[in-house]
Amino acid sequence: MEWMLLLQIVIFAVLGGLIYLIIGIIPGTDETSVLVPATVLLFAFNLPPLVVLSFFIGAMVSLNVTDSIPTALTSIPGGVMATPMIESSTFLKERGLVTQTIRRMTSGAIYGTFIGLIVGVLVVGIVKLIEFATGTMIEQAISGYQHWVFLAGAIFLAFMSKKKIISLLAIVPFGLAVYLAKLASSTISATPFFLAITAGPLLFQLVTMLIPKLRSESTVEGDKQIVIEKDQKFGRKEFVDSMKAKSTKVTILSSFISSFLFFLSPVGVTMLVGETATQRIKDEETQALTKVSVMNAVASATYMSGIIVSLFAFGFAISPAAAGPGGAFFNPDNNFLASIKFGPAIAVLIFAMLVALFIAATLAFKYAGRLTYLVFKYIPQEAVISLLIGLAFLLVYLDSGFIGVLIISGVALFAGFLNRLGVGHGILFMSFYTALYMITFGLLPIA
Repeated sequence: MEWMLLLQIVIFAVLGGLIYLIIGIIPGTDETSVLVPATVLLFAFNLPPLVVLSFFIGAMVSLNVTDSIPTALTSIPGGVMATPMIESSTFLKERGLVTQTIRRMTSGAIYGTFIGLIVGVLVVGIVKLIEFATGTMIEQAISGYQHWVFLAGAIFLAFMSKKKIISLLAIVPFGLAVYLAKLASSTISATPFFLAITAGPLLFQLVTMLIPKLRSESTVEGDKQIVIEKDQKFGRKEFVDSMKAKSTKVTILSSFISSFLFFLSPVGVTMLVGETATQRIKDEETQALTKVSVMNAVASATYMSGIIVSLFAFGFAISPAAAGPGGAFFNPDNNFLASIKFGPAIAVLIFAMLVALFIAATLAFKYAGRLTYLVFKYIPQEAVISLLIGLAFLLVYLDSGFIGVLIISGVALFAGFLNRLGVGHGILFMSFYTALYMITFGLLPIA
């Protein structure tokens, strides 16, 4: 690789780690809605594929580390993946164990990220070994059948979700909405649909505010009082203690097992494994501390292994983490998969992961309270939401013009409506891919 490319990889890994360190602390952000627009924008700028990968991995790892910080400090989740930890975090906060909670969460994220990497590479190796032994490329073997694979994935995710019936019923209508949008304007690429799904819930929430009754129900009077604990001393001894806590063994084992469950919903796996792994612990404080460590580790592990397996083993999004936050990498318009080789790509991925872990974990261990105070005080959630929606509209306009904006806005509102009913991003993305491949293979004609 040229020195300029290497410099870009380093810079964007650091940028991803720093920017999403802050975004992770902002309460109520969704991993998909904050990662996809930025990744799509980088592809739109025609940056080298490895540079985009570097930024994405740095951002994803940093986000997975820091979105649990406000959960521990204020009982407000920084992101969707942190919601399973609210109960335990609230319990520990009431007992004055906030610092210990953050350190367990952070150490869990470190273990989970590394184990997710190891298992992901292991699965890739197994798949490649099978391909070598049989002489059959799995990606080629399923070529022409991707729509059935994604349809099966959507159905499977629907059965794993809390709103099973609604999620199942939403698959066909949303796929039909994608088809009708392509019928209305065949020039719309896949990118605006990614943005429609990710920005849909935000846009739908803004539109509902135009209805007086719904606006009055959402109105909050006055300021919310939040007490943030001051940061405590952290050095080499405290780091070693955090990494060698009593919960370490169960955290590592849970991460290893969950890394193989990359095809399931990360939130569902986090909740399931976290509860199962700690149910026999009788002491309430020990159980809660172990649970936040395990859950943060599982969240990081399933994300990392899902991205690696999807990118390097199958060549399509086989996990919700890949279909959602990593969806732009599988967009045929970006030609990412055909532009990379496994060796350089996995090297960049590991480098970006290490950079992000160093940045996010160091600051989380030492300055979690101070960072949370600054973000809560000076970075309004509304500003971030407005930025994401504005960015989404800009990218859609550049891709498809004003007509495209109108069509994609309709798809986005429908996606937001379904999401409000309980249909997850993963199901919507799988439904989108199903319709896209059916159009590609001529099963749904648009001309």
